[in-house]
Amino acid sequence: MNYGYARPVELIDSMDAQEQKLAEHAEKLYLEDHNDNKKRTQLNALLSAMKAGDTLYVTDLFILADSTKQLVDLVNTASAKETAIIILNKGLSIDSETSLTFSASLNLISEFQSDIVKFRTRLGMTEASSKGKQLGRPKRSDDNIKKAIEMYMSKKFTLDEIKKETNISRATLYRHLDL
Repeated sequence: MNYGYARPVELIDSMDAQEQKLAEHAEKLYLEDHNDNKKRTQLNALLSAMKAGDTLYVTDLFILADSTKQLVDLVNTASAKETAIIILNKGLSIDSETSLTFSASLNLISEFQSDIVKFRTRLGMTEASSKGKQLGRPKRSDDNIKKAIEMYMSKKFTLDEIKKETNISRATLYRHLDL
């Protein structure tokens, strides 16, 4: 039987796009309703249902696993059950007949880890902004910038004196002078 697995990790494909791609290949879809790496009930149910000769389709490696260790465990489980895993966006088949060069394996692992870092960063930023935290560098006070420009235009102060008085760097001052 062909199974599909998706979860709402919208780094490359949205949940809808994942479902559409999987529907072309899978007879039964298992869809998580959260992107948390814990409590993956649908994945656990899917792994329990799989039998020898079955195939699991996912769009990307990071949909399936949240760490290299978890990915290794899932691949070993699939191998023990004599099942295949197809990664659609990479055109990769993981089964007993697949052999990759060392270089190709390292590239895949590197891409996987990069995708996981991007996902976790995006998740953290979303969580922080939902709690009302400001993201990015704090903005400089308009009053300090105006004062720094006035001091610069008066030609009575050195750049070091302006910086000391207003805490505005040379680069910031020049950037605002160009505007």
